[in-house]
Amino acid sequence: MDSIISFYKQCVKKLLCQYEYLKDGDSQIELIFDDERMRYMAVWVGWYKYKRIHQCAVHIDIVVGDSAVGDSHRIIIQRNDTEDSIVAQLVEMGISQNNISLSFIHPAHRGYVEQEGDVVAAITS
Repeated sequence: MDSIISFYKQCVKKLLCQYEYLKDGDSQIELIFDDERMRYMAVWVGWYKYKRIHQCAVHIDIVVGDSAVGDSHRIIIQRNDTEDSIVAQLVEMGISQNNISLSFIHPAHRGYVEQEGDVVAAITS
């Protein structure tokens, strides 16, 4: 279990570190890594003219599954306010698409996304 969770943490941190260097004159991305609660974020912080910016760009959680009932460990993408396909990047890193959930999409519409995800998986494999 620990090795899978450690691998997930490593992949999520590597993915979020790509955004660390995004900045403009008055704002930048700050990375927040909470290994104890397994919550990871990339947040825009700064100013746009006279308006304060504090916006979550990416939020990813790791959830430990209960092996006694057959639950697997999961990566939950809570928010993706980027143009990048985070799922595709995580799949390329070796994480099974079945262990990645898009929490920011209403449950009634997740079936459509899963079908689209199968196309992403076929392209990346």
